[in-house]
Amino acid sequence: MTFLSALLQYKFVIVFYVLIILIVVLNKKKFDFQAKFIALYRTKVGIKLMHKCADRFGPVIRGCGYAGIFLGYAGMALIVYFIFNGFYQLLFIPDAPAVLSPVIPGVPIPGSPIFVPFWYGIIALFVVVVVHEFGHGIVSAAHKIKVKHSGIVFFGPLVGAFVEPDEKQLQKKGWWVQQSMFAAGPVANAVLAVIVWAIVILALIPVMNSSVETQGFFFQSITDGYPALEAGVQAGVVYDTVNGVFVEDATYLSELLATSKPGDIITVGNENLSHVVVTAAHPDYPDRAFLGVIGVNNYTILKDSVNPGWYNFLTIIVTFLSWVFVLSLGIGLANLLPLGPVDGGRMLHQTLEKKMSKKKALYIFSRITALILALILILVAVPIIKALIQNFSFFQNIF
Repeated sequence: MTFLSALLQYKFVIVFYVLIILIVVLNKKKFDFQAKFIALYRTKVGIKLMHKCADRFGPVIRGCGYAGIFLGYAGMALIVYFIFNGFYQLLFIPDAPAVLSPVIPGVPIPGSPIFVPFWYGIIALFVVVVVHEFGHGIVSAAHKIKVKHSGIVFFGPLVGAFVEPDEKQLQKKGWWVQQSMFAAGPVANAVLAVIVWAIVILALIPVMNSSVETQGFFFQSITDGYPALEAGVQAGVVYDTVNGVFVEDATYLSELLATSKPGDIITVGNENLSHVVVTAAHPDYPDRAFLGVIGVNNYTILKDSVNPGWYNFLTIIVTFLSWVFVLSLGIGLANLLPLGPVDGGRMLHQTLEKKMSKKKALYIFSRITALILALILILVAVPIIKALIQNFSFFQNIF
């Protein structure tokens, strides 16, 4: 990819982020800057709604907030496990995918196993952050803690949201109240993820499935050095026979692979092609048969009675909600990390202060923060550096 082709491919992404930076720079007097690259634009938007909800459902919100403390610590344990397990994999399983990666919608991160599409990512990220901050605000209001400001925050070119409770009032509250307020944002993300999952799985997917009929299956990609490639199996080609049996979807192939052993023969084909594959041993489970294909998907076509525009609209909604689900879980867990000023860090620091002197609590907390931060930097940086080294020819073509 040349420099010009990269500019053309990501032109809308570049223009959007440049415009965001220009808006902040040209209106810098209206922003409060923190750490030089975080710009806060304070408003009162949504504060009345937070207090209105808190006045009406106060007992329920407070009860859910207290329960959310336990969910918050469970999430903290989970994300810490991911960090240490990721570090273990980095040391002993070199080909394991990256555990952590920065999220910049529309920008491919070298070494990252996922790519967040631009418009889906920008809108989903904003929704997730708004829900996160609304969770903090509504729990604060339920405990009669004044929410001083809401607003928009710019992390460099990334857009988010924030709420600003009165810290003096918050510090006067007890452990349970403060902990529930800190945990409220991540818990709100978890609730959002569950709601989105239910909408997609229980409502939208069944509607979409009833709108199509399957006519075979295809593979997303073929792995080098394995039997499928040697037999001539192609990615993207629709196949509808397995061992001479006509199939409508990939179910029969999946069931056959589950019971096959290395060395067994599996034939896939269609009316024009036939590929005889002698299966190999699965790289992770040596006693299982392996074709060397990635992503077995059903090939579907719309039923004649279904409006294509309606189906495309449902596809867009499902894709968007899927990214809301992924980013909501990711941001919720990331905010439960036991470090610095994030929600998990504040929860842990306050709990340590409750159990010991402030000096000792700060000492232990600072050491935990340093350890977690170091592991995060390693887990993020190493996959990026490895990917850049492997794709050094890309940069040679640019320069």
